Amino acid sequence: MSDATQNSPKPHANEAHIWQSKLNRKRLIFGAGLVALAMLSGVVLYSKLKEERITLLREQHEEKITLAVIDINRELGDIRNTLRLLSTDNGIIDSLSLFNPLNTHKLSTVFSRFGKAVDNLLQIRWLDERGHERVRINIEQGKAETVRESALQNKGDRYYFKNAMKVKPPEIYISPIDLNIEKGAIVWPFQPVFRIGYQTIETYGMRHGLLMINYDLSNLIDKVRSLNTPDAEVMLVDAWGNWLMHPNKKQEWGTLLGQSYNSLKQTEPQLWERIHNEKASTMEPYHGAMISARLIMLSTKAAPAVAENIYMLVRTPDETIDNIKWESLQPALLLMLGILLVGGRILWRDFAMQHNLRQLTHTLAHEKHELKLLNHELDGALSRQQLLQNELVETRKLSSLGMMVAGVAHELNTPIGGAIISTSSLKSGHRSLKTSVEEGLSRQALEDYLTNTEEGLTLVEHNLTRAANLVKSFKRLALDRSNEEVVSFNLAQVVSDLLCSLTPKLKSSGTTIINHIDTELMLTGYPGIVSQILQNLIINAITYGTYGMSHGEIRLDARLDDTWVIMTVSDNGKGVAPELKESLFDPFVTSGRGLGHTGLGLHLVHQWVTRLMHGRITLESPKAGGTAFVIHLPKNVPHSHPSNNGSSPEKVNNSD
Repeated sequence: MSDATQNSPKPHANEAHIWQSKLNRKRLIFGAGLVALAMLSGVVLYSKLKEERITLLREQHEEKITLAVIDINRELGDIRNTLRLLSTDNGIIDSLSLFNPLNTHKLSTVFSRFGKAVDNLLQIRWLDERGHERVRINIEQGKAETVRESALQNKGDRYYFKNAMKVKPPEIYISPIDLNIEKGAIVWPFQPVFRIGYQTIETYGMRHGLLMINYDLSNLIDKVRSLNTPDAEVMLVDAWGNWLMHPNKKQEWGTLLGQSYNSLKQTEPQLWERIHNEKASTMEPYHGAMISARLIMLSTKAAPAVAENIYMLVRTPDETIDNIKWESLQPALLLMLGILLVGGRILWRDFAMQHNLRQLTHTLAHEKHELKLLNHELDGALSRQQLLQNELVETRKLSSLGMMVAGVAHELNTPIGGAIISTSSLKSGHRSLKTSVEEGLSRQALEDYLTNTEEGLTLVEHNLTRAANLVKSFKRLALDRSNEEVVSFNLAQVVSDLLCSLTPKLKSSGTTIINHIDTELMLTGYPGIVSQILQNLIINAITYGTYGMSHGEIRLDARLDDTWVIMTVSDNGKGVAPELKESLFDPFVTSGRGLGHTGLGLHLVHQWVTRLMHGRITLESPKAGGTAFVIHLPKNVPHSHPSNNGSSPEKVNNSD
């Protein structure tokens, strides 16, 4: 054997060293990439989960704000309609007529009757142009008491009298929210009030003065306060930054109680400045919490200078935000740990194979060394060397397979991340698959897992789509109710949104709606008013017509007749008592006075149809029984502002 042949192991040793160095560099790169992949995947998953939960909180904030705005606007509509009805009462007009002496007795009688019929009134009074109270009625627990003449006061220096006298009819003055004061002291428990004023002027043939109502807002405040949840605290702030409603009641009414430091403006000036400037915003994080704010307009376009506005805030505490972060971090950490474990397993197997390879290399070197000494065993040594070389080839194949598995793991990162984000209903399937992997994964188990996952995701998608459609429907309904402009709208869409919002009440009443509204029927007018008209008639039918029936039905029909749209709302209920038919649309006419109804619902429907929509409404009694209201509306309603027609579309759910 030549010397060149005997010295051949040295070049092979150098090549092995170079190859080992390259392999170590690849391991280092793979390890660094694995850590980077785990961290990136964890960060992405954490961000996505946190954003999803924060988005749900934002939607919850928006929902609570929308519900509160609807309640407040509805209450404002009630207040305005109440005062307008009072100002148009014949007894009031006669008592304040310029052509007759001031009839305080008759005025007191009308006030008393009105105070008993309408809820939440604390005072009704008429003040002359100098602010002297000429007649005042106090209402307490449904009982009206006329204040004797000697106890009447001069309110000419009060801010609400001065401001109300600046608002010209037919506009109505609404004061800032205040606490009720009797005999110079704040009433306890606190009674939040609006003071609502309407000028009586000589132009209308009445003595110059002011009709004023003190309206109790306790029920409204309690209703808004009921929206409070631990994750979304609802608060109200007046135009000067004082708390009107706060989870800690000791913070409320700070200025009126001589505690000016108990106000948003004093305790959080930066937050107050931002809310005051932006009118509607969502701040996150603000000192670790999330705060949504919305300006609620109490003023009208005709009298913006004398009416104040309020702000609604919804706050999610920093503890809830911290919990969201921690709950989002947990699956992200699990994902990172899973990737690191899978990658570590691959690296461990690679190290094990490389250890075996090094053992084989050392054995090969030893055999080569023995070849120098045992030339006579060359054939046997060459055979063993060939075998060792074959094993080395197989080892290289396994190493390549390990790298390929790493690539597959990288490609599977996205579906693995998506699987971890899946909803809780899929966790059971995940645990079953994990158990199968530990015990020995079968093809059938994998196919069952894939089938269950597909069905679960389809169900989740269906439910989320349906929820999104409901939210869109409620938002569209809220926007229609707040819009006072003449617009073109699809009647079927308005009816669909309305029925969606009435679904709980319809289910509880056992009444079925049969909707035959043409889906192509378009109108130009006030969609919010049309929706309110139909709502009042449907609620009226449920309350009086189909109440107590197991198979009550309400039928909605609409057809186009030249330039008129004819809508019919009919039911198969008990019908209308004969003695009420002639006066059904008059104010305060109701058969449910003992149930707390005021008899204003159908009167307002008549006002909206005839005065705002320039149409007409009639009552019919079908031969088959029940009641039918037939409404004729022009296909194109003339432009006119709803607030100038004696009734406001803000009136909601006053069906009688």
